[in-house]
Amino acid sequence: MADPTLLTDLPDQRAVFRRAAPFLAGHRLALTVTLLLNLAGAAAAVGVTAAIGRVVDAAGGGDRPGLLRRVLLLLLLVAGSGGLTWLSRYWLIRTGEHVLAGLRERAAAAVGAAPLRFLEAHRSGELLRRLTGEINGLASFAAATLPDLATAATVLLLTVVMLALYSWLLTALLLLAFIPPALLIVRAFHRRAGAVYAEVASAEAAVSSGFAESLPAQEQLRISGSVPRWLERFARDNDRLQKAQSAEVRTELRLNQVVLVQAVCVAGLLVLGAVMVGRGALSVGAAVVFVLATRDIFHRFEDLAGAIGDAREAHVRLARLLDLLRATGGERAGASAGTTGPDLPARGELTLTDVGFGYREGRNVLDGLTLTVDSGERLVIAGETGSGKSTLGKLLAGLYAPDHGTVRFAGHDLAAVDAARLRSRIVLVPQEVPLVDGTLAENLAMAAGSPDRAAVARTVDLLGLADWVNSLPYGLDTTVSTRTLSAGERQLVAVARAALTDPAVLILDEATAGVDHGTAARIEEALSALADDRTLIVIAHRADTVARGRRLLEMPEGRLTDIVRETADSP
Repeated sequence: MADPTLLTDLPDQRAVFRRAAPFLAGHRLALTVTLLLNLAGAAAAVGVTAAIGRVVDAAGGGDRPGLLRRVLLLLLLVAGSGGLTWLSRYWLIRTGEHVLAGLRERAAAAVGAAPLRFLEAHRSGELLRRLTGEINGLASFAAATLPDLATAATVLLLTVVMLALYSWLLTALLLLAFIPPALLIVRAFHRRAGAVYAEVASAEAAVSSGFAESLPAQEQLRISGSVPRWLERFARDNDRLQKAQSAEVRTELRLNQVVLVQAVCVAGLLVLGAVMVGRGALSVGAAVVFVLATRDIFHRFEDLAGAIGDAREAHVRLARLLDLLRATGGERAGASAGTTGPDLPARGELTLTDVGFGYREGRNVLDGLTLTVDSGERLVIAGETGSGKSTLGKLLAGLYAPDHGTVRFAGHDLAAVDAARLRSRIVLVPQEVPLVDGTLAENLAMAAGSPDRAAVARTVDLLGLADWVNSLPYGLDTTVSTRTLSAGERQLVAVARAALTDPAVLILDEATAGVDHGTAARIEEALSALADDRTLIVIAHRADTVARGRRLLEMPEGRLTDIVRETADSP
C-alpha cells in the first residue's frame, strides 16, 4: 500500500529560512523599506553615543560655540533615533503580520486539500496545533521579539565599527576578550535548544490533542466510566510537557553565563581606558564613548542573548509549519497554482480498473476490482461491516487514491482532475454529516459553487423539504449545529447540498442507517426528486433502499448482479 506522508515530531530544521523564502514573494519592497529604516535608526542610535563624546571634549576644552552646536546635534540624533526606531519596528511588525497571514491561509488550504489518508493518520490536536499554535507563536515572535532582535543586531554591529574608528587596539582587545567565550556559551545553547524546543512543541500538541478529542466524547466517557482512564492518559501527557518545559528552562539559563563574561570585560576596559587617558593615548571624550558604547554593546548582546531563545523557538515553530506544508503538498501549491486539469462533461460513466487499496501493509480491503457504472445507473453496494463498502465509495468519489489501478470518470483519471471540478461532478454523502455553527441556510450553502439564498430556497422546495424547514423556529435562519439537528435531519442537509451541486454522480453511504422510518422516508423522497438522470450509487442495508437500485454489487466478493424487481415488493 502507499502510506501517506506523515508529520514528524522533530522536523528537519536545516535551511528553514531558505525553504521559507518563497513565502516572502510580494513582500520584498516592504522588507527593503524595513531594512533601510532599521539601518538608519541604528546609525542614529550609535551617533548619539559618539555625539556625547564630542560634547564632553567640547566642554572640557572650553569651546562654548562648538559645545552648543554639538548639543544641538545630539538632540537631533536622539529625536531621529527614536522616530526611525519606531518606524522600523512598525514596518517590521506590519510586514511580518502580512507574511504570517499568507502562511496561515496557505497552511489552512493545504490541510483542507490534503488526502483523507493524511488526515486520518494524525490526531486532530496535532493538526490544530500546527495550524494555530505554531503560527500564533510566530506572530508573537514577529511582534515582540523580532524588532528588538533586528535593532540590537544592527546597533551592535555599527557600535563596533564606531569604536574601531576611535581606537582599533582597544576595540580589538575588547572583542577578543568577549566574543570567544560568549560564542561558546551561545553555541552550547544552540546545540541543545533545537531538540528541547521541538520536544516542548510535540508535548504541547499531545496535551492539546487530549483535550480536543475528549471534549466531544465526554458523554461516552462518563457513561462507560472511562473518565479516570482518560485522566491517567492526560496525566502522562502533562508530565511529559512538564519535563520538556523544565529542560527548556535549564537550557535557557545557560545563556546567563554571558553576564559573567561581561563583568570581566567591563572591569578590564575601565583599567585600560584609565591607563590610556593618563598616557595621552586617548581623550577623555573618547574614553567616555568607550565606556558608554561598551555598556551599550553588552546591553544589546543581552537583548540578543535573551532573544536567541525566542528565535530558536520560532525557528522550530517555522520548521514544524513547513513540515506540515511539505506533508500536505502545500510547499508546491504556488508552483501548481493555475493547473486545473481536464474539463469534465456534465454526465459520464464511472469506471474502476484493477483497483487495489489497503490501510495497512499486506491487508488489502480491495484487490483487483474492475467495475463500470454507466451514466444514469442505479447501483447498490451491499455487504457486511468491514467488507469495504465505504472504502469503495470514497475511491469512487476520488477521496482516496487507489494503491494500484485507476478510477475514471468519462475517461479521465480522477487523480489528474482538479479537486474543485471533481467535487462538482461526484458528490459523496457520508453517514455522519457534520455541521458548522451557523444558520441552516449557511449550512445548506456549503456546496460547490457557493449557491445564493434563492438557489437554496428553490432546492428545498424541489426536494420536498419545505415542510421540514418551516417546522424549525426560524426556517432557513434557524441556528443549527451538529448537536441541535438529529442524524436524519443532518442527512437531509447533506442531500440538499448535493442537489445544489447538481453532480453527475451521487454516492450515498448508509444515508438512512440508524434513522427512524419517517425520516428515512423523507430522505428517500428527497433522493427520488434528486435522482433525475444522474448516476446514483447507494451503500445501504435497508431493504427498501436496496430495492431502488437496478444492480447490486456484493462486497467483499465484488459480485455484480441485477436486482429482481420483486425485491421492491418484499417487506
